[in-house]
Amino acid sequence: MKITNTSEPLRPDRVSAPNDSRVSTTRGSEPVAETERVQLSDLGSRLAQLENQFSGSDFDVKKVEEIRNAIAEGRFKVNADAVADKLLSSVSDLLGKKS
Repeated sequence: MKITNTSEPLRPDRVSAPNDSRVSTTRGSEPVAETERVQLSDLGSRLAQLENQFSGSDFDVKKVEEIRNAIAEGRFKVNADAVADKLLSSVSDLLGKKS
């Protein structure tokens, strides 16, 4: 039995169409089952909403560069209490509980 690399994408010239009468093909496309339906979960639409919401987010490039340099030079200090408070607040917001 030959085992091939599973991370290699399938090439169209190596994929055979199933012998199923329910499958129709359109010129230049993969086989499509006429009776099959695909329904995406609400997670996909929610992800699209979040991407749109945060795609235009502004940030301070100078501040990011200062923090990057401080990390690289070992000068950056993390305020663990502030991180913990903001993390708990974020989790509360995500769970729908306002603190």
